[in-house]
Amino acid sequence: MKNLFLSLLIIGCSNVFSQSKRDYSFAYSTDSIISTAFGYYQKEQYSNAITEFKKIAKTDPKYLVAQYEIALALFSDNKKEELLNHLETLYKEDKMKDYPSLYTLFGTYYSDEKEYDKAEKIFNEGAQYLSNSSNFLYNQAILYLRKEDNQKSADILKKAITINPNLASGHYFLGAIALENGNIVEGSMALLSYLAIAPNGKFAQEAILKLNKKFGENYLIKGNVVFSKSGDNYEELETILRNQLPLRKAYKLKTDIDDVIMRQMQAVMEYSLEHKMGNGFFETTYMPWIKDVVIKKQFVGFSYYMLIGLEEQLGKEISKHKKEITTFYEKYYMVDFWNQFAKRNVEHFGKTEEVVVYLNDGKPFILGPVVNNKKEGKFKLLGENGNIEGELNLKNDELDGLQKYFDEKGNLEMEKMYAAGKLNGEKKEYYSNGNISVIENYKDDVLHGLSSTFHVNGGKNCELNFTNGERDGALTCYYPNGTKSSVITYANGELNGSYILYNELGDITVSTTYKNGEIDGKYMQYFDGKIVKAEGNYANGKILGSYKKYYSNNKLEFESFYINGKISKTINYFYNGLTSSELLFNDKEELESYSYFNPKGEKYFEEKYKGGELKSGLQYSATNPKPVEINLTKKAFTISSLENNKQITGFFEKGKKTGEWNYFFTNGNLKYKESYSNGNQTGLAYAYNYRGQLRSISNYENDALNGVYEIYDSGVLNEVSYYSNGTQNGPYQTFYADGTLKVDGFIVDNEVNYSKTTYRQSGKLSQISKFIEGEIIYTESYDSNGKKEFELDYKNKTGKVNLNLSNGATTQEFEMVNGNYNGKFTSKDKLGNIISDFQYVNGRINNNYKHYSPFGTLMFERNYYCGLINGIDSQYDLVGNLRITSEYSFGNENGKTIRYYHNKAKMFEYNELDGLTDGEYIYYNQKGEPILKVDYESNALVSYATLNKTGGFSEKIKTPTESADITSTYSNGKTAIKVNFVKGVPHGKLSVFNAEGKVEYEANYKNGLFEGERTEYYTNGKVYKKENLKNGDFEGTHTYFKEDGKPWLTANYKNDELHGDLLIYTNGVLTLTKKYDSDELVEIIK
Repeated sequence: MKNLFLSLLIIGCSNVFSQSKRDYSFAYSTDSIISTAFGYYQKEQYSNAITEFKKIAKTDPKYLVAQYEIALALFSDNKKEELLNHLETLYKEDKMKDYPSLYTLFGTYYSDEKEYDKAEKIFNEGAQYLSNSSNFLYNQAILYLRKEDNQKSADILKKAITINPNLASGHYFLGAIALENGNIVEGSMALLSYLAIAPNGKFAQEAILKLNKKFGENYLIKGNVVFSKSGDNYEELETILRNQLPLRKAYKLKTDIDDVIMRQMQAVMEYSLEHKMGNGFFETTYMPWIKDVVIKKQFVGFSYYMLIGLEEQLGKEISKHKKEITTFYEKYYMVDFWNQFAKRNVEHFGKTEEVVVYLNDGKPFILGPVVNNKKEGKFKLLGENGNIEGELNLKNDELDGLQKYFDEKGNLEMEKMYAAGKLNGEKKEYYSNGNISVIENYKDDVLHGLSSTFHVNGGKNCELNFTNGERDGALTCYYPNGTKSSVITYANGELNGSYILYNELGDITVSTTYKNGEIDGKYMQYFDGKIVKAEGNYANGKILGSYKKYYSNNKLEFESFYINGKISKTINYFYNGLTSSELLFNDKEELESYSYFNPKGEKYFEEKYKGGELKSGLQYSATNPKPVEINLTKKAFTISSLENNKQITGFFEKGKKTGEWNYFFTNGNLKYKESYSNGNQTGLAYAYNYRGQLRSISNYENDALNGVYEIYDSGVLNEVSYYSNGTQNGPYQTFYADGTLKVDGFIVDNEVNYSKTTYRQSGKLSQISKFIEGEIIYTESYDSNGKKEFELDYKNKTGKVNLNLSNGATTQEFEMVNGNYNGKFTSKDKLGNIISDFQYVNGRINNNYKHYSPFGTLMFERNYYCGLINGIDSQYDLVGNLRITSEYSFGNENGKTIRYYHNKAKMFEYNELDGLTDGEYIYYNQKGEPILKVDYESNALVSYATLNKTGGFSEKIKTPTESADITSTYSNGKTAIKVNFVKGVPHGKLSVFNAEGKVEYEANYKNGLFEGERTEYYTNGKVYKKENLKNGDFEGTHTYFKEDGKPWLTANYKNDELHGDLLIYTNGVLTLTKKYDSDELVEIIK
């Protein structure tokens, strides 16, 4: 009893992102990782198992499962010090309450190490979560056995055995305690029960040896352990056993093996027929099965069966009784035994009732009343730790009536109505926040009647009628505020009739009709219910004529042409309306020709295909009127521009892409670097911006994203996530520009799920949010000192919400409908100054948006349409002077962008098309006079013109390499502007001067991004503002001055966020200090 070892159940610690050398092919899959780890564990390759378990991220819902498994692997590998460190860390982090089985493991560790007080403390803490776990109770009982507190051990073992009849070792130790206490009948019944369910168990031989001792000579001293407060009166039988009557030759033995154990156990079992039942533990727990064995004349078979553990020692004495053993096992043990052995008198739904405990994988699974060997009445469905996970109603062994199912925390998950084993009536599913998720109606296991789904935080999502399992009628869906999101019509299980989708504002985004499951008629897609995004005509699912899709600036994005429903040609267009590519298809819809065009609409390459394979290519050149055929037999492949600049390089094999492929910008910088095998993209892929800086690193397998996906902001790592077969799944993290962790979360099927943690730049916790299926359900926020400042539960949240942040430094007031922002949102500082003012509709920002600077002046003003910037976007500097205006159409930057000096004069202006600079880029001095013109074509710098001696502009100077060191000079010979371009982007110092030669503005660029100091001056030569930037982001101190040179405002930035003190001056005297932490106002000092 002293040499015990851990006998537990199931399932590590660093973050998955901590790998120093990243394996980009690693596609995060929780189940796959755990399965691989289990494989190693079963092979006793514990280090490999731990390595796998450590891949489970902290944000993964199975993180603690992995930690538990790491602990088991460390135990199995006898790494006690590492195990203790691991368990202590989890305990100190307060993780064990979230995965209570860890208490079992931790308490048992201390118990094994004879640190009994520590073990008892851990077990007592775990008891509030694991009071129904037989595994927990068993290990707790072993602790008290080691402490020689047999009373506590026995009490806990009785509870564990009641919960789990299959707890073999529990029966053994309870029997051993009883024998040591002199309770030979009780001990015998417990050990017989052990041998009944574990005849080959690890304690089988010890159990047999204990029972084979003569009760008249052993176990004579009566101890102080009380097993039952009433009942369990075995005085008569005990007298018989103590007097050794069964050992006399006159006692008629029913078995061939004549030994002490056989005689004494026969006496014990036969006595069950005469015993007057009470309410003692042993008689109610063990007597029923023992009595049933005797009544059904199965004692002989059982007597041999219980000795199987001694088969090697007994040899023929056992083997010659194989027939009796097999008969007992097949005819009784597998048929009648369990319903007697697992019978318990316990509290069952509020009253004491006789029930039977059934197992799944050796653990309690369901329990309830059994009548004539059939389940009849109300049953409990049990979880891993013995907690109720379901309330089932059965009749004649079949589900009948209302069935309820719960999650591991006891929250209602599902309700179903059954009749005679079939779904009949209503089925309800619930979200983990308690809200209804689905209501369905069934008839004989088939959907029939109205089905409805609901949003996570409240409000109906969709409803649809079913007739005998087929969709029938209108599928109508709604946004959380009750407006329609779609109306789709079904008949006989197929789409039939109108098909309309709406955005959050109620405007139509898609409108068409279906007939017998196929689009039939006009198909229209809109940006806003009016401006067309796509259009086509269909008949029986096939396009008639052409299908057109448009950019948000109303120009064609592409047009595909069809003949008899088969595609014949597709023309793709640049944002400026000119052709970017043209694809021609044969009557088998196989690609025959693919032509490439530059932003001027000029063809520069054509690919020729046959049977889906590339056969040849035609390279066009500005200097050669006839195209040159490209030989593909050499495998190497290059596409060049009309100016003979490389655009694409790669390799072909049998007409399919293979090996490395590179794509280039017009300035020669690498755009994409990809790898292919047999025409499918595979392996690492790199994407770069026009400046040559890394945008992303990803991994492909069979043309789909698989593995790590890294996003970079101008070459600086911004986000890490994972893809599996093209779908984003697994942990993700975002970072501040200096590499500090910003967000730590988890994604399921492209949506944030479970939890997301946001950190301040200091590393302190900022917010913890919980999600269900991509919808936020709960947020708790912390101030800059780490103190919790508010909790917001989104469940059914409707009406006005008021929040105080940073001890009242700022307040927020907003409106919600069913947990979604809907209505006015206003935030203010504690002085009453507005920080932001805008409107939400169904969680989307809509109409005018205003955000104010710490100075109290307007900083951003823009118009939104359904969450997308649409119209003029105006940005102001910290003291309220207009800085930039840009034009947007439905989230895309299209139109004129103007940057201003402090005096409202233009600094420069240019046109953007879908984020690409296109056309003249004009620089101005502070008088508003143009001083330099630079020409772009889809971001490519093609020429420039400087001031000439008459004050006009020179002839355009071409820039074939997109590089130029430019100086534009006033007619008086003084420099107007100096700027250097390298590969199409500014690099080095840019300076603007007035006609008198005084500097008006100067900034430093590094590879197209602001780097270092940027200064703007008043006309009197004094500094207006001085800013510091790093890689295009605000970094460091920004200072504003009045025209007389007195300080006006000083701000501190870090990682492009206000961070630190912001000082406001009046007449050069400091009058107000605003303290910021990670862009959040945390304190105001007057």
